[in-house]
Amino acid sequence: MKGIRLNRVRLLPLLLVLLAVTMGQSFADGESSKSGNPSSKPVGQSSKPADTPEKWLETMIQATQNLTYRGHFVYQQGANLETLAVTHTLQKVNGKSEELESIAYLDGSPRKMVRQGNNITFASAGREPARFEHESLVSMVGRFTSGHFDKHYKLKPAALDRVAGREAVQLLVVPTDRFRYGYQLWLDRRTGLLLKSVMVDREGRIIERMQFTSLEFPKELTSQELERLKRKLPESAGKKVVKLSSKSVPEKAEWKWEAGWIPEGFSPRGHSSRNSAVSNQKVDTVNFSDGLASFSVFVEPDETRVLSQATEQIGSMAAVSKVFRNGEKYFHVTVLGEIPLGTAERIAVSVRPREQSRKADK
Repeated sequence: MKGIRLNRVRLLPLLLVLLAVTMGQSFADGESSKSGNPSSKPVGQSSKPADTPEKWLETMIQATQNLTYRGHFVYQQGANLETLAVTHTLQKVNGKSEELESIAYLDGSPRKMVRQGNNITFASAGREPARFEHESLVSMVGRFTSGHFDKHYKLKPAALDRVAGREAVQLLVVPTDRFRYGYQLWLDRRTGLLLKSVMVDREGRIIERMQFTSLEFPKELTSQELERLKRKLPESAGKKVVKLSSKSVPEKAEWKWEAGWIPEGFSPRGHSSRNSAVSNQKVDTVNFSDGLASFSVFVEPDETRVLSQATEQIGSMAAVSKVFRNGEKYFHVTVLGEIPLGTAERIAVSVRPREQSRKADK
């Protein structure tokens, strides 16, 4: 247990960043009020129930970006269940359309996230606000924007259903191997908004769930709501901005380490090098994605041997830490992502320094 605690401390900053993104994985909802939503671009009308699953995904993305709505949803990850409130709209800012959205946690200590365009502010009681740069709080929707996952997932339609009192089109995203999770999506039949999403493992067990419990589509948000969404923080607050967008990937020849095994379809999408939270060493990070699922590999020297091994599943998030010895040197590898624990473990044990990798290949 001591080793697990050490790694929890080490991974805490990253988990908080991921939480700030993944907890927004909610929205997209469904129900249109009698007044409708004239300020939004109409999409996914019920007159087209026979559209292909691919078309429904495109409609879902458009609806999430264009519609004005507010509602409550529940988010479950493992044994943890939280209730959250969401508000979203699209406004003209300096002649350009900009999304404004907020998520407020209704359980536990007060916490709130507000996004203005690509700028996210995370505020928690008693702490200085943190700022991030990211395209959306709705990571569940963002996962499906690339459309480059058809070789490793099969998209299938399922029976019509009801969620939050609305007719819903159900889609199944089925992985073709055991190295990634599957998804079940419920889209509002009239607007295309995501009403419910479930992540499942190979046996059909629920890993993660998001589901709206109430929602409405006002013609426009109230002046008080807009004021809260547009409010700017003082320059002195949350000065440090964490950029969640990936940097360009370095040439492989520049990498100091190499993963001997990566599931087919995953490729590097970004990298970073930051100071370690527990040592004076740099942490080398490479992010991988197959267009839907993603994970990150962190590697750092462990000269003081203060880092220890741990294997843990936190809801949909697998976290595996391993310590390796290369001659007289030790280094620490952590794999973190929304992939099965067995996949993360196999990746972690395959990581080795490039010098060692080149020798083994000769």
